[in-house]
Amino acid sequence: MKMTQTKSGLRQSGSDSVRREEAQIVDDGRRRGEYRPRELRIKLYDRVMALRQLRLSNNKIRHVIKQEYGIELSRCQISGWVRGLHSPYNKGRIPSLELLEPSEDLAYVIGAVCGDGYVGLVRRHEGYTLAIIHLRAKDKEFVEEFAILIGRVLNRPPPKLKIVRSTGRYHYTQVRSKTLYELLKKPVDLERLRKYIEHCDKCSAAFLRGFFDAEGSVTKTGSIYAGNSDYHLLKYV
Repeated sequence: MKMTQTKSGLRQSGSDSVRREEAQIVDDGRRRGEYRPRELRIKLYDRVMALRQLRLSNNKIRHVIKQEYGIELSRCQISGWVRGLHSPYNKGRIPSLELLEPSEDLAYVIGAVCGDGYVGLVRRHEGYTLAIIHLRAKDKEFVEEFAILIGRVLNRPPPKLKIVRSTGRYHYTQVRSKTLYELLKKPVDLERLRKYIEHCDKCSAAFLRGFFDAEGSVTKTGSIYAGNSDYHLLKYV
């Protein structure tokens, strides 16, 4: 790609129109209030930080973004990004499976959701759809641990525990995450999950612990049982 020199620094000739088209595709028809879609904000954030590495001023960065994407970022937003006060990567919203790293915490969450978890889409009256990961169980400590670990996976505070009002016997918690929905939606896709479960021995053990916390039981004689309606999942376990 040919490089040209501008007052704002180096720029790739011919790339501006591509960036504008990408921004328009992501932005088109998907704004919610004053917020651009996260995918677009991440693209803008990455470009801003790259320009900052070239020691461009905030005003020059703003000018380059306008040239390349056709979008005017506020000086306040650019300042907040370059000073590390906030970023679109914050608040635990992992935009894609490619950015989801294997870990013991995630492996446990996978095991628990494969057992007692519910994964689904909830359509709101406003017209948009929420991706929900929900866990309900009588064992409060189990639900608490699940909430802590899924919070760590998503880099956000643990979701609150609630009690089913009709019975008072069940505790439950839920989070919204499109990425985890894509990973955990049922029927379980073991091929999609393998790299997170079999990443290392500790991840495999964490997955089994999560699954048996959800579905397992131990008899007085020491026998361990687990039940699930998914035969292929049980065979894998």
